[in-house]
Amino acid sequence: MKLFVPEKSKKHGQRNDKVATKIRECLAMSMLRGDFPVISRQKNASIPPCQITLTYVELSPDLKYATVFFTLSDDLKKVEALTFFELQTSYFRSLIAKQMQLKFVPNLVFKIDESVEYAKKIEDLLKH
Repeated sequence: MKLFVPEKSKKHGQRNDKVATKIRECLAMSMLRGDFPVISRQKNASIPPCQITLTYVELSPDLKYATVFFTLSDDLKKVEALTFFELQTSYFRSLIAKQMQLKFVPNLVFKIDESVEYAKKIEDLLKH
């Protein structure tokens, strides 16, 4: 269900969509397994701060950059989630390199998906 996919991602074509879907599946399976390396001595830096849902991946036309959008079960942990993803970026890139046959492994950027919150606000406005 691609309810909140931005319009610009529809321009890139079928290959781009397939690669984006495969990257999202690869990252989601890793998140489910929870097999993250301990990177920092910070307390629980190798553990996601709360339940994270990967909503979609947006790729650049040349497949060298991927923006991964996610939502959180606890909105108060945004900073911790971004820190977690920042620390695990190289691990996720190596995982993508192992599981996918791409000429270039895309650079990953993680962003919080604000479309779900926006949809809730619109729904609340329509109810009143």
